[in-house]
Amino acid sequence: MRYSISNLAIAASSLLVKEVLAGRYDVRKRDLYVVTDEVIVTEQVTVYDFGTTLSTGGARPIATITIDGTPVLVPAPSSPSTPVSPSTQPAAVFVQEPPKAPVPTTTTKAAVVVPATNPPVVVPTTLVPVKSSTPAPASTPAGTTTSSSAKRGLAFNDVSLLSGFTGSKAISWAYNWGNSATIPSGWEFVPLLWGLSSTFTSGWNAAATKAIAAGSTHLMSMNEPDLDSQANLSPAAAAAGYKTYMMPFAGKAQLGSPAVTNGGSPMGLTWLGNFLTACAGCQIDFVCIHWYNGGDAAAFMTYIDQAYTAGGNKPLWITEFQAPGDVTAQNAFLETVLPQLDASPKVARYAYFMASQGTLLSSGTSLSALGNTFAFAG
Repeated sequence: MRYSISNLAIAASSLLVKEVLAGRYDVRKRDLYVVTDEVIVTEQVTVYDFGTTLSTGGARPIATITIDGTPVLVPAPSSPSTPVSPSTQPAAVFVQEPPKAPVPTTTTKAAVVVPATNPPVVVPTTLVPVKSSTPAPASTPAGTTTSSSAKRGLAFNDVSLLSGFTGSKAISWAYNWGNSATIPSGWEFVPLLWGLSSTFTSGWNAAATKAIAAGSTHLMSMNEPDLDSQANLSPAAAAAGYKTYMMPFAGKAQLGSPAVTNGGSPMGLTWLGNFLTACAGCQIDFVCIHWYNGGDAAAFMTYIDQAYTAGGNKPLWITEFQAPGDVTAQNAFLETVLPQLDASPKVARYAYFMASQGTLLSSGTSLSALGNTFAFAG
């Protein structure tokens, strides 16, 4: 039986395909018996595994012997020789290094952004003529009130809930996103032209005229026209509507701008500035804004300063605002901002959102802890 160097290479290659795993492997020297009349050269090669490819180093002769037809044992240098049966076919031997433990990987999750909650959408109640109202005190200069403690107002849908607040000396006005309502005596009802569709414009002139005759001294215009889900108007369209429906009452009542959200440009104060430009020459006695932007009292007061500047330094009416969180968090916010709002010469009036059960009322006409703070905290 003859074995040549080519036979050894084939044997090593076949074993390589079947047995090589991750790591580095050495083709070790091996003793063998051969019967041949040719020169046999024993060689050693090293195979490297690089993960996706294999590389074999160059062969290195380690022993040479001439065989003359008699079985001869070819010993491997520097290692004990063990006879191999002549019937046993020589094969390459692989020694595997201990596998290395995989390096754990970590995946960093991207921060989850929780979109901010939109303020509740309030649909104006069915508009009905004013049945009765007690005249309010004579009108004061544009956007001002007779007392710093009487700036507070109530935003409501259900007029029956207002009786719970009648003992408050800090509340002087109320509105319902509509143009008419019968409210407790001693307060001013302020009509609002919510939008410019015929639903709101068809009865506006008559309702506003009646309200003024009954003692209303202020009129408000357009609810969040910078928001698609609300009045949804461009500054130019809102200015045209203001001229058509609000300006006929110039000199008869104090007139308020559209109430904008605190959204970023082109909403909010950007929209307000564009409206004031489009409505140049209009009588605008006070500027209305809304604020739903967290419970940071300092940020709220800073926004008021920005709105005052954007509105041309006109008195501000904050006709909707609310802090997030539970009753405790909202109450802490109110206790912080109420004294500042009452003392600010930039703020003429303000209304917390809103006079409803679960917010300013707990059950029926009973005030909640939040309602008591709003109505009576000094």
